Amino acid sequence: MTSLPILELGPDPRERGRIHGETLSAAVHDNIETYLARFEVAGASRASILEQSEEWLDFIRGDNAEYAEEMAAIAASAGVSETEIAMLNARFEITYLAFGTEARDANRKLEQEGCTSFGLMPEATASGKTLLCQNWDWLEKVHGRTYVQRIRRSSTPGEGKPDMIGFSEAGIVGSKMGVNAAGIGLCVNGLVTPMDGTTGLRKPFHVRCREILDAWRFDQALTPVVQTDRTASSNFLIGHADGEIIDIEATPEFCAYIYPVDGLVVHANHLVKEARTTSQMERISANTLYRGPRLDRILRKDLGKLDKAKIVAALQDDFSTPAAICRLADLSLPPEKRVITVAGIIVDLHDRVLHVSDGPPSEAPFVAYPLYPERPGSGAV
Repeated sequence: MTSLPILELGPDPRERGRIHGETLSAAVHDNIETYLARFEVAGASRASILEQSEEWLDFIRGDNAEYAEEMAAIAASAGVSETEIAMLNARFEITYLAFGTEARDANRKLEQEGCTSFGLMPEATASGKTLLCQNWDWLEKVHGRTYVQRIRRSSTPGEGKPDMIGFSEAGIVGSKMGVNAAGIGLCVNGLVTPMDGTTGLRKPFHVRCREILDAWRFDQALTPVVQTDRTASSNFLIGHADGEIIDIEATPEFCAYIYPVDGLVVHANHLVKEARTTSQMERISANTLYRGPRLDRILRKDLGKLDKAKIVAALQDDFSTPAAICRLADLSLPPEKRVITVAGIIVDLHDRVLHVSDGPPSEAPFVAYPLYPERPGSGAV
């Protein structure tokens, strides 16, 4: 059974960064090269990307000092520059600026990238638990360069930020998927709209992800998404163990809110609720138009009976492969553009357990990563 590297971390950001950089040094170097090469394919020079990353480094230092301190320690212990680590942590904004350019160029070959996520309320699951799930579809070269972080800070409200467990890429501080001690969980999807990258520097996506999982209350988890405008569009699926899920389509200037119907909400990579701007991911990746509706149909027929086996089977769906819910590499594309399901994710908000497949769910088993492994029965969905 393949398991991911797991970092056992504590409350001190500099120590977290030191452990991260030392443990994952090779993977950090690989991810830096992967993204610089990807940006070059999209038409951006390395020099321009690193120049932009310097601006992001200064912004993050002023926006979230603890996050910046952790980045600095990663850079020092991995033997890379803070600018390169800032590039990884602002890569969502840099990436979607590049994708915005690709979407506007109708002559470019359509490229496959994106994710399919869903939230299940207690009435939809066989166990009565609240679950957030997704396939995280991204660059094939990132596979093998991801990790799980278990951060022990506090299990008691009012005594520090909550403990959390999350999944991320080597070199990136914020976890895109995870759950904390309060039972607050997160999954995400990429979106593309015309305003992406045109509005200046705003709180980066990965910083927002960390701040969501820093929250003790549900309203505090929503605040990092909705309080300030954004540089790039993204979809946040945020849930609470007590049976609340909100899907937020967050574009640079607007937010639209989608709530579960009969206990289920599903999202892919195009706007379905927000009508004040134009969705553009489908110009790059037309498969987003069927992945969400298809997954909704697969899951909806078993509402109230959805257990781990049914959820995994849904995440393994291969309709229109390789551009399926379970993504496989399209070998007709250059290596820098090939996308796979890098990880399948099931977040158990009730038991505070992250279940992850290290690769496409059709090829890799799900492994349980509990926030509190000392607690009995923390591996079942």
